[in-house]
This record gives sequence, C-alpha cells and structure tokens, in this order.
Amino acid sequence: MFTLRQLEIFVALSESSRVIDVAEHLAMSPSAVSMAVRELEKDSGEELFERIGKRLVLNERGRYFYDHAKEIVEKSHRLFETFRAESSGGHLHLAASVTISNYLLPQWIGDYRTRNATVKVSLKTANSTDVIEMVRSGICDLGFIEGKFEENDLESLRLMSDELVVVGSDPALGQRAYYIDELVSKRWVLRERGSGTREIFLSQIAPIDKELNIDMEFEHNEAIKRYLTHDKEALSCLPKLSVADELAQKKMFEAQITAHRFEREFRLIWRKEKTVTRVMSDFKRYVSELRVV
Repeated sequence: MFTLRQLEIFVALSESSRVIDVAEHLAMSPSAVSMAVRELEKDSGEELFERIGKRLVLNERGRYFYDHAKEIVEKSHRLFETFRAESSGGHLHLAASVTISNYLLPQWIGDYRTRNATVKVSLKTANSTDVIEMVRSGICDLGFIEGKFEENDLESLRLMSDELVVVGSDPALGQRAYYIDELVSKRWVLRERGSGTREIFLSQIAPIDKELNIDMEFEHNEAIKRYLTHDKEALSCLPKLSVADELAQKKMFEAQITAHRFEREFRLIWRKEKTVTRVMSDFKRYVSELRVV
C-alpha cells in the first residue's frame, strides 16, 4: 500500500517532470525521489510515467492516477491546516453515573461548549462501577462517579458532596422523624447493584441493611420516582438533586432518619497512564473550577 509521502512525490513529479527539481523542492536526494516513484509503480502494479530523456511524463494510466492522488494530497493538506488552526477542537468521550449525567453534566457541558464550540462531547450514562471500567479500558477519556473510590490505577479529583434522602409519596412521611428500623418492613425500591446511591445507603444503615425489604430494583432514578407516585407504601433513597422539584411541589415527601445522614462524594476520574490532550486538560480545569471542596 502506498504512503501519503509517495503520493506527494508523485504529484510533484507529475507537475514538474524533472526529478532534480522535485528533489530540491521536497528537500530530498534525486535517488530518493526515483526510488519512491519505482516503489509506487511496483505497489500499483503498473508503470505511470514515460521516460523521455531526463524527463518523466505521465502516461494515460498515470494521468488517471494523478487526478485521484492530487485530490487525496490536497485533502490531507487541508486536514492538517484545519487541525493546526483549530488547536482547541476535539472530541471528548465522557461517562457518568446516572445522577451526575442527568442533573449536573447537561449544564456543565453546555456552559463549557459556549466557550469551546469546536469541542464535541459524547456522554455515556451508567452506574459508577461500569463508569470506572469504561475509563479503565480506554472507552472513555474521563468519568464521573459517586461514592467510594479505591482504584490504584486511576486518578481522581473530588468535586463535591451530594446528599441522599429517603422519600415516598405518602404525606405522613414528612410529619416526624424515624429510626431506620421503623421502616425496614416497607416496600423499598432501590437502584441496581453497582449503583453508588444504593451502596452508600446500605453501607450507612448497616447492619440493618440485612433486614431491609428490597422489593424492586430499577436502573434509573426517574423510573423509581414514577413508581413511588403510584405506591404510597413504597420508599426509596434517592439523591436530593433528583427529587428537588417533587419535594417542592409536594408530590413527594422526605422522611427524616434519626442518627443518619446519607452523603456521598462526586469525583472526576481518569487513567494514570492516559495521554492528556489539550482538550482533555482544558475540560478537567473547567470542571475543577466548579468543585465545592
């Protein structure tokens, strides 16, 4: 398969016909130019030039090849010039836990792109365990997770704390405080295993977590909220960010839990060995300025 350099030499020689002129223009030796042309003809399986004295003139197959080669060379030059001119451009691949993806990143990404319009962003939403694996495997450049972080092969930056609340649609929930053991027999609807929300809640109520009546598991906060509105006996523990509107509109009610405060950290993560590009570094700096330590 021929290289871009071979095509550049071929196009230059097609337009000059004198090897010595092309060699001088491309800062090569005449023998290197001749060798590049011979290799190109060998790779293509056909002769592309007529040898007329010291000049090389395109034959009919060479003229056909020239039209396509010149287009490729010109496009490659335009690509390089555009890449150099748009040094702030790039395509970031992010992964984030459900809460961060739904309630924080849309605004963060939107604000960032108002100042960096040439940066494209692809965002995957998953639980924190899966986000860690996507960053570790290189599928995503940066990840946003919640809860504990103990990964030696990854770097992290603490962004902020997040509060979890026990909620349901029964107005009586908000009338007094509860001990968690008063509520274990309720129908609990929790996030799936691997979710940071679930892990923080269960770890903080341990050992009562073994007695909790986990009736159902959903992968999304929105699905849990919709279910709770149809079952006043059901409870869940959700990020306060995700139920702020429902609490304000009295569609849901918070049950204050005595002797427990459910909090977890939001973190930005990346691979230690990953090459940090200009775009990635700029986005990390932007996010770090948002953090509340």
